[in-house]
Amino acid sequence: MRKLYRKLVSFRDPFARVKRHVSSHSGIRAFSDRKWMFPFLASLIMSITLLILLISGQFDGFYGEEDQLPLDVVSESNEYFVESDFKQSLNSTADVNLGPPRLAYLISGTKGDSHRMMRTLQAVYHPRNQYVLHLDLEAPPRERMELAMSVKSDPTFREMENVRVMSQSNLVTYKGPTMIACTLQAVAILLRESLYWDWFLNLSASDYPLVTQDDLLYVFSNLSRNVNFIENMQLTGWKLNQRAKSIIVDPALYLSKKSDIAWTTQRRSLPNSFKLFTGSAWIMLTRSFLEYCIWGWDNFPRTILMYYTNFVSSPEGYFHTVICNSKEFINTAIGHDLHYIAWDSPPKQHPRSLSLKDFDNMVKSKAPFARKFHKNDPALDKIDKELLGRTHRFAPGGWCIGSSANGNDPCSVKGDDSVLKPGPGSARLQELVQTLSSDEFRRKQCS
Repeated sequence: MRKLYRKLVSFRDPFARVKRHVSSHSGIRAFSDRKWMFPFLASLIMSITLLILLISGQFDGFYGEEDQLPLDVVSESNEYFVESDFKQSLNSTADVNLGPPRLAYLISGTKGDSHRMMRTLQAVYHPRNQYVLHLDLEAPPRERMELAMSVKSDPTFREMENVRVMSQSNLVTYKGPTMIACTLQAVAILLRESLYWDWFLNLSASDYPLVTQDDLLYVFSNLSRNVNFIENMQLTGWKLNQRAKSIIVDPALYLSKKSDIAWTTQRRSLPNSFKLFTGSAWIMLTRSFLEYCIWGWDNFPRTILMYYTNFVSSPEGYFHTVICNSKEFINTAIGHDLHYIAWDSPPKQHPRSLSLKDFDNMVKSKAPFARKFHKNDPALDKIDKELLGRTHRFAPGGWCIGSSANGNDPCSVKGDDSVLKPGPGSARLQELVQTLSSDEFRRKQCS
């Protein structure tokens, strides 16, 4: 029994054997000597302290050197921000003569307009420029294919590679936001494909030039590259109530067949964070301003774009509202659309079509473009002959160095596209630009 009891006690106290073993060999009780604990604890505390300092030092160095910008850098340097690049580019080209400018055109049309688009394209063609053609979704696929093949088969277009047909056809409603969306898409294509253009112009198939491209480029060679031609006036009166408070839906956003805009029964209040402006849908805008509209780094252009999504006649208000509410661009706006347009009295919803009886008034207007014309109207032939000197595909210019003997096309041989030969049209356009650039006229802008 004693042996059994000892085994049970031994089992309950597993350190009993150790205690007896230590006592029997050392002659003192186990763990009675604690001298070793002080150096152990001191070294442990020192190790933990060094470990904490090491970890703290590593993270401080990581954040301090890589993530945190010194305060003096943030306050004194703007090179980290895209706005500074924009402002530098805006100021750097303000008054510097960079030679003849380069223009970028959007020429748009709908069903049955492909031939008129080609005629307008040839009348405004110049090797320095860029061109985008958009035939909307209402045109049948065969007509869009014929337009693309006409461009592809032209030897000059093929050599210069400056004419593009938009492969994505959009359904466009004039009063709705789809026209703005198509214009912005064309601008995005031009920004991606070409770094070399200064102004963007939008024309329709029913537009036609009244001056040669040499005339236009010559006059604009002496202008600041930051001037925007956009007719503008503050939206007031009955138009403010009818257009700004109404809410419309553009069926072209979700249908495949063109139809008129749909009006909703709801009304909305007027915005109080920006003023609404209106004007002509036909514009000549600078590259810097359109980069701002596409990138929209302060989100204002996108905010205005969303606002005009349900706005009646948004093409007559989007760019106008953006430019007249932007402090960087408000002083660059000149209130003219560079078009001669004739209206009935009292004016109807659309301008009347021009004809031969309007020829003298078109010339007296000094405008570089006119609209709108019927297909193959005799007035176009008169403009070709008397204003553009166009006897072949293109209106001749300094870049056309071929022989015109025996009825040959002088533009079949390309020379230096920076050589300009302005004609009488440049004098008319110069007078118009001088009037529009006067201080008296400029003070009325965006007001």
